[in-house]
Amino acid sequence: MPERRPRITRHRRGRRFVYRVGHRQVRRREELLRIARLAIPPAWSDVEISRSPSAKVLARGRDAEGRTQRIYNPAFRRRQERRKFERLPRFGEALPALRAQVERDLSRRHLGRKRVTAGAVRLIGGELLRVGNARSAEQRGSYGATTLQHRHVLLTSRTVRLDFTGKSGQRHQRTVRDARLARLLRRLAEGPGPELFRFEDEAGVTHPLRSSHINAYLARHLGEEFTAKDFRTWGGTVVAAATLLGTESGEFESPASRAAALRAAVSAAAEKLGNTVAVTRSSYVDPRVLKAVEHPAVLDEVRRARARMRDRRHFPVDEQATQALLAAMEHPRG
Repeated sequence: MPERRPRITRHRRGRRFVYRVGHRQVRRREELLRIARLAIPPAWSDVEISRSPSAKVLARGRDAEGRTQRIYNPAFRRRQERRKFERLPRFGEALPALRAQVERDLSRRHLGRKRVTAGAVRLIGGELLRVGNARSAEQRGSYGATTLQHRHVLLTSRTVRLDFTGKSGQRHQRTVRDARLARLLRRLAEGPGPELFRFEDEAGVTHPLRSSHINAYLARHLGEEFTAKDFRTWGGTVVAAATLLGTESGEFESPASRAAALRAAVSAAAEKLGNTVAVTRSSYVDPRVLKAVEHPAVLDEVRRARARMRDRRHFPVDEQATQALLAAMEHPRG
C-alpha cells in the first residue's frame, strides 16, 4: 500500500543535511540514526525518506544525471530475489516456444515491429544483452540491444559481430552466427540515423525500438510473469551449472576443492554476463546451483543423465541439464 503519511525530506545546510517532515525538523536521535544507516548518496537531490522502517521503498531521490533512484527495504529485496529464482524453471520451460516464435518472426519480409523486435529479443536471449535505454546511450555512452548503433555492428552473410560499450563501461564483443538475424540487420543498416533497431508501421513511418516493445513481445510469447532481465539470470545459472557438471566428481571431495569449483563456476558466469563475480553470485546464479557443490551425489546423478541427453530444437543439452539440476536440488540426496 502507498504510504499516506508525509515523507521525510532532506535539505542541505552548509556541509551537512537536515531532515524535515513538512516544516518540522527531525531531531529524534533514533530517527536520525535510521536515516544515516540508509547511506543515501550526498549527490542525490529531491530526497524523500519513508517514515516507516518496513516500507518497500525506504528512500528515493534523483542522481546527478536526473534519474530517479530508490533504496529498497532489504526484506523486500530478498523476497524479490527468492521469487526470481523460484520462477526460473518455468522460464526455462517457456524458452523453446519463444525461440520458435522469434525464428518465425525473423523470417518475415517486412521491417515491421514483430520482425524487428524479434531481432532484438534474439540478441537479448542468445547473447544475454541488456535491453538498453535512450537516456543511458545519450548521457553515458552505455548501450544495450535496443540502442545499438550502426557503428557497433559488422555483418557478413551469416555472421553478426558486435562491439559496443555497455553498463559500467564494460566492453562487449560478440560473434553471432545466425543467417536470419544477419539478413535483418543488413536491411536495418540501410536505414537513416545512428540507431540500428527501427521498425516501420503500417503507414511506412519509422519508429525507434524501445524497451516497451520488448516487454510487450515477451509478455505475449513468454508470459506475463517474465521480463527481459530473466534471460541474464537464466544465462548465468546455465553457465555456472554447465561448469560444475563439467568438473570431475573427484574435485568435490574436500571443502577447499568444492570452494574452488564453485569459484570457477561463478567466474565463468560472470565473464559471460560482463558482471563482477560478487554481483553474479548474489543476483545471477540460482542458489540451488550454488548449493549443489555440497551434494556430489546429486551432481553425479545429473552428469549421468546429461550424458544421455541430446540437443533438442531450441533447447540445448546445457539447458536441459540445468533444469535437471534445479529439479534434483529441490530435495537433494547425498
